[in-house]
Formats: sequence, C-alpha cells, structure tokens
Amino acid sequence: MIDADMFHTTALYLDLEWTCWDAPPQPGMQPEIIEIGLVEMNLDTLDIIQEGTYFVRPRRWEISLKCANLTGITADDVRSAAPLSEVLGVLTRKFEPQKKPCCTWGDDVSVIAKTCQGLGLVRPFRHPIGLAKVFQGAFAIKEQKSLSAAIQMLDLEFDGVPHGALPDARNTARIHACILRRMRGEPELSSPNAIKRHEIASLSPFAEKLKAIVGAQ
Repeated sequence: MIDADMFHTTALYLDLEWTCWDAPPQPGMQPEIIEIGLVEMNLDTLDIIQEGTYFVRPRRWEISLKCANLTGITADDVRSAAPLSEVLGVLTRKFEPQKKPCCTWGDDVSVIAKTCQGLGLVRPFRHPIGLAKVFQGAFAIKEQKSLSAAIQMLDLEFDGVPHGALPDARNTARIHACILRRMRGEPELSSPNAIKRHEIASLSPFAEKLKAIVGAQ
C-alpha cells in the first residue's frame, strides 16, 4: 500500500530574470536578480492555485539595452522595487517555500542560494527539482531542451511572453502537469492553452506593458 504521506500535495515553480550585457560588464558590475516569478500548483488536480511576480532592486540598478529588450524590465522598474531581502520575506510568507519542492527550468534555485549566501540571507528554497533534466530523461532526448522547445514538443502554446519571470514559471508548471498526466494515464486538456487559475494575476508586468503599448497604437 502506498503511503500518501510520501507525496507532496503542491509544488512551486520558480523563474528568475537577472541583469545581462552584450559585452563584458564594467568593473564592479555582475549579474544580479531583478525579477522573481513564482507559481504554486496542486499536484492532485494540477490546477495553479497561486502565483506572484516581484521586481527586485539590485545593488547596482543600471539596466543594459540588451537586458531591457530581452526582459522588458527597465531601470525605473528596479529602482522603485524592494531589495532582495524584502522580496524573499514577502514570498516566503505567501508561499512557504521551505516546505515544498521547487521546480525550475535551469539553475535558478542555486542562483538564489549563492546570492543569499553572499548577502547573509537565509535561502528560502530547500527542495529543488530540475525539470529540464526530468524532461530530457522522460523523453530520452540527447540534449536538454529550452523551455520554449519543450512547450512545442508537447504541442502546447506558450502562455505569455518568454523571458518574463512569471510566464516562464507558469509554463514550467504546465510542462510538469503534462508529464504527470501522461504518467497517470489522464487525458490532456481539451484546449492546449487551457489552465485553471484561482486568485492569481493573469499577466506579468512585461505583458501588462505590451498590452498598454498595443492598446495605444
């Protein structure tokens, strides 16, 4: 008999955006976290039950043109944001990440852990799962796939704008849900982009900007 206590009931899905440059950064500049996207999914129903997206003010808040074009995040966004210590406090109270597995499509948990170590902060995520490796093993493919490529392989449409922390976290959750359905022999969703959400924001800050720009044209 399988012990139900062996299984987590929910999981978190994390994505980070950080500063980047076209060329080597100026002396003293190094990549810093500027946005955190976090999604929580019920592992029984595979419904997303809450999510959050947070701009983070880095110690040096200069944003390169490459970074702004890639993520949609500007210097004004991060200048008015809370520092990492405050953001981690907010999301820790909301999501209780120390108690739940945290799934990523990359090394985001390690990035936060190293950043916290350097700043003397407590790392909030304790149970990391690299879904890119899980996906590679499940489908026996030779190389790890990008998040967008994995979405395409599963015949899904990307939900939101790529390189936004919240959409990337949300699509990581969708991939996990798809894998779990196949493992359980459950039918796929009738619509490839359908997803249940309860009391969550539908758009990332970047997507809100794009919507405003399109609406003004």
